[in-house]
Amino acid sequence: MTSLRHFSSLARPALLSALALLSSCAHSPTTSSVGASSPASGTPVAVPSTYPVPAMKTTLTRSVLPNGLEVLVLPRPDLPLISFRLGIRAGSSFDPAGRAGTADMTADLLTRGTSGHDTLSLFHTIDATGGSLSASASRDMTVLSGDSLSEEAPTLLELASEMVASPTFPPDEFAKKKASVLASLAEEDNHPSPIASHLLYSLVEKGTPYATPPGGTPVSVDKITRKDLKDFVAGYYRPERSVLIIAGDVTADSGLALAKKYFSAWHASTSPLPPRRTFASSPQSGTYLVDKPELRQSTVFYGTLGIARKDPSFYDALVFNMLLGASQTSTLNRVVRQKMGLVYYIHSAMDASRHRGPFIVYFQTYAKNTGKVMDSMTRILADSLKTPPSPDSVQAIKRQLVGGFPFLMNSTPKLAQLLLVIWSDGLNYTYFTDYPEQVAKVTPDSVLAAGQHLLKNRSFVTVVVGPAKALKKAGVSGAPPPPGS
Repeated sequence: MTSLRHFSSLARPALLSALALLSSCAHSPTTSSVGASSPASGTPVAVPSTYPVPAMKTTLTRSVLPNGLEVLVLPRPDLPLISFRLGIRAGSSFDPAGRAGTADMTADLLTRGTSGHDTLSLFHTIDATGGSLSASASRDMTVLSGDSLSEEAPTLLELASEMVASPTFPPDEFAKKKASVLASLAEEDNHPSPIASHLLYSLVEKGTPYATPPGGTPVSVDKITRKDLKDFVAGYYRPERSVLIIAGDVTADSGLALAKKYFSAWHASTSPLPPRRTFASSPQSGTYLVDKPELRQSTVFYGTLGIARKDPSFYDALVFNMLLGASQTSTLNRVVRQKMGLVYYIHSAMDASRHRGPFIVYFQTYAKNTGKVMDSMTRILADSLKTPPSPDSVQAIKRQLVGGFPFLMNSTPKLAQLLLVIWSDGLNYTYFTDYPEQVAKVTPDSVLAAGQHLLKNRSFVTVVVGPAKALKKAGVSGAPPPPGS
């Protein structure tokens, strides 16, 4: 999680594969999510809630400060380390219309100056702790991440509180960052994977905030001003829309005390939230070709609108996806790559976020093989929706999920990140005890049903990036990308 889920800007297939692994770390809750709504400004919350974490022999404690900030404390006193994550519902899906990239640039510049520290002072103070403090934005939230020895955590927490409450966005730092972002976006136009993923998202997620790249486009970034960043902070950086996660060498009481000390003065807002685009999608289907005559390979992204993380069929769909193309033993990998030898890689990915993300199959091959691969891919997809997978194959994936679970929380940074994903997607904090039960419920029949729910009778988008002349000889053609996509 994901950036935490910067899916539409990913350029390397290894990172796309990591998304599928991250998806396995959460499940659709059987009851309404804890903390789905925040208290009104100034409303005190008296009694913390606790949730056992049997695998670690510890307990997660949830509290809410009077300003609405949710606080999660997870003790892990085996090492003198603390990791914290401050998550704010202020990701790229909240970018102002026509200014995609605002959330991303705002996050990047949080570490460049506050009311109490200039850029060099921030860097020197962070370096002196021996730890790290960084900020980034994904589609659904902005995250400040801190990791350090226990004794240095207060320093980083104090800096983090300044960054969200009083960032200054120095003019020279803003100018340098904007120039750097524009240069990076120009460079992306030379790489087929980001071209294909951006175009697919713009078509599958048409009409939703997920349709635009989190990092923006050259046109949208060029419009962003320092005032846009300040307005974004004023509009969305609110304690009642945020969570502070502290994991590691703390107790429930000491972790809450740190939160109170450094974040109680962060004022809850009484003004209404800025307007935001809805998630009423109007996906566009068809095959689209981006001609890159200098290439010998083609990169193909094939997808449709998938499910949200809280969809009741999520875990069954996760197993379906892993059997299809998200594991080393998956059908697509075994048949198209290993047996037929037609691709460099071929994977499927289910981007199940807080809102519905795409289900995607993506591969790279020699241009002359593109038609053969597409035919094999569509045949395998069709076959996967006809009969249930074998009990043995389902059981193997279930063992893989359960066996990999401890590795998602074998360090304090991973624990903090996992809790952030659970919070971001509105899941239940009983996740730590529910996980094996959720996996155990999956059956071959439920996997088939989930696959049919995910893919049957859906409209698909195919994006092909490669040399049009060679692709035409291979029987592959497509329309040019629609204007504005």
